[in-house]
Amino acid sequence: MSNFYFQNQYQTKISDLSARLRELDSTLELANGVISTDNRWYTGHEKKTVTCELHGDFNQTVLSQEVRGRLHTLESRCPDCVVDEIEAVKNEQKQLLVDRLMDDAGITPRFQHCEFSNYEVVNKAARTNLNACQSYAKSFPELSKKGTGLILIGKCGTGKNHLAVALAKEVIRQHQESVRLTDVMRIIRAVKSTWGKNAERTEADVIDYYASLGLLIIDEVGVQYGSDAEKIILFQIINDRYENMLPTILISNLTMPQLSESIGERLTDRMSEGGGSVLAFNWDSYRQSGVKA
Repeated sequence: MSNFYFQNQYQTKISDLSARLRELDSTLELANGVISTDNRWYTGHEKKTVTCELHGDFNQTVLSQEVRGRLHTLESRCPDCVVDEIEAVKNEQKQLLVDRLMDDAGITPRFQHCEFSNYEVVNKAARTNLNACQSYAKSFPELSKKGTGLILIGKCGTGKNHLAVALAKEVIRQHQESVRLTDVMRIIRAVKSTWGKNAERTEADVIDYYASLGLLIIDEVGVQYGSDAEKIILFQIINDRYENMLPTILISNLTMPQLSESIGERLTDRMSEGGGSVLAFNWDSYRQSGVKA
């Protein structure tokens, strides 16, 4: 089943919940004694005290109007019950948005299990990196205003991707921000796919997509590029995000000097602005000890 189908399903459900919220807002107005424009055709207004099984006594507004010999009435609900229902609908709406953003985040099956809670803290540096990523996720709204990014560098199998995925999940859950995890070559392939005659998207469409996400996490940074054009693509995306104060996280197996040489000092300088940090993972691979990374 296509992702397009799921996106339509999400959008339909979110739209339905938005309509329900509008109805509940009107219901709450009446529960608080406010008669909206839509209800002003009722000529009879009455107040009485009734009892809610959950919240006790409340003042009920009863509107009435006789139409063609038949009496039409509208009774207000318990305001506390309406507030509770509004909160429940908002929570459902939020969860749907989180589910949609998770589906769009590009988290592969291998890393679906990754959370801060199951990250293996094998040494003091690992604890420092965990704390830094947790703090980044928690403070994301403030950091994103400054375009503050991160660079995660070090040996293979030391948990860089684990922390990046856990961070992405928390940014989505806590702040409902759009996040995408990808790697350099996927970005390059996406751009190159627009170069054919029958391409459905333009190169600008792809670059704009990556350049406009709330948070972009790019893995395998510093792998060998095939051409200067590929370097330019990566530079354009990161530079566009830098200019628009949008945070980017880079993941690389290189050392910091090697990374600067590979992608250029201009990009690494941009990553350090706004308080960006470098987290080093310089211990032995988890995979050699059989621990999940």
